Amino acid sequence: MSDRTLYLFDSIDKTTVKAVVESIVKLNKIDDDIDRREKEYKRIPIDLIINSNGGNVYDGLGLINVIVNSRTPVYTHVHGLAASMGLLIAVSGHKRFAGKLSTFMYHSVSNHIGGHLEHLKTRLDEVQRLQGIYDQHLLSKTKLRIDDLKSVQEHQRDWFIDPEEALNLGIIDEII
Repeated sequence: MSDRTLYLFDSIDKTTVKAVVESIVKLNKIDDDIDRREKEYKRIPIDLIINSNGGNVYDGLGLINVIVNSRTPVYTHVHGLAASMGLLIAVSGHKRFAGKLSTFMYHSVSNHIGGHLEHLKTRLDEVQRLQGIYDQHLLSKTKLRIDDLKSVQEHQRDWFIDPEEALNLGIIDEII
């Protein structure tokens, strides 16, 4: 595998994440082998092109773990939309870029639940836990403030962010 450009152009789910994770893991193994043979080897970054409206939180967090722990740098490039879990994946890149016409979107973690009262309480606790993970990761990777996120959550709205604002908020490193 010599191509280091990967694409995430669908909703985040097991299938879309699996393909990207497999590619990042394979490229890291290739680079690890070369690294052992060549003293001065400089890893060539992996480019992850994103245009996603978000999706499953668990699947997205799995991909984020792989990106963050990749010894080979993963650069994220948003061309189109990085919404919800797509936003969290985008901010996880070792370097982060966006096209001039791109859009980012933050909102509260959502869940469609039903069932008995105790089941609902358990699911609510889990959604709150996931919201905490989501927000803490976002805050750790950007210049966003907790007050910004709480305001969006309290008003139950979607926060759309253009590339200039994303640059100012530390969501991206550069507009391309």
